[in-house]
Amino acid sequence: MKKTIGIIAREYIADYKEIELYGCKREVIKYLRKYDVNIIIIPIIFENDNEWESIKEILDFCDGIIAPGGSKIYEIDYKIIKYLHEIDKPTLGICLGMQTMGKLFNGKVRTEIESGNHCREEEYVHNIIIKKDSLLYKIIGEEKIKVNSRHMRQIPYTNLDCVAYSEDNILEAIEDKNKKFFLGIQWHPESLLNDIYSKRLFDSFIEKL
Repeated sequence: MKKTIGIIAREYIADYKEIELYGCKREVIKYLRKYDVNIIIIPIIFENDNEWESIKEILDFCDGIIAPGGSKIYEIDYKIIKYLHEIDKPTLGICLGMQTMGKLFNGKVRTEIESGNHCREEEYVHNIIIKKDSLLYKIIGEEKIKVNSRHMRQIPYTNLDCVAYSEDNILEAIEDKNKKFFLGIQWHPESLLNDIYSKRLFDSFIEKL
């Protein structure tokens, strides 16, 4: 039977008429199409706390969850991540997803980043240094790799294991070693279709489903 991956929806504003949309950026789905999995976009009306039971049913149905990038963290995001952590559901947080994970565990989101080297459109922007005693290192197999970078916020600290930093000391990856797969990364591997390290990351996530 195919495994099912749930992707938490984000809110967007359409380029025309300022129409509010809920959905997922195409790159995440395009990357997951490489695998023999089902994909569910988990619909969320972020201002409505009354829909938790419906969301919880979808989370329970899925074999793993991706918390993708976005622009704003809502209270329901924390509730989702907390629940996924409690039930040990394989969870991959990307950019805003990582920031949500970090902040939930006693972290703080800062909007200022002194270096301009973290919000650029190039395919590869800067190096990250990965701790050798981490799950991320076991997955990637290298201590230093080059990644892309499209974020204006950072998590300077968290109670989760901080396992990778950029060369200018921005936290780039967090994890909980006591879970099957609870990993947050600051870069966007879904945008690097031909990158071997992105493949290893998604391969490892899917193997844990």
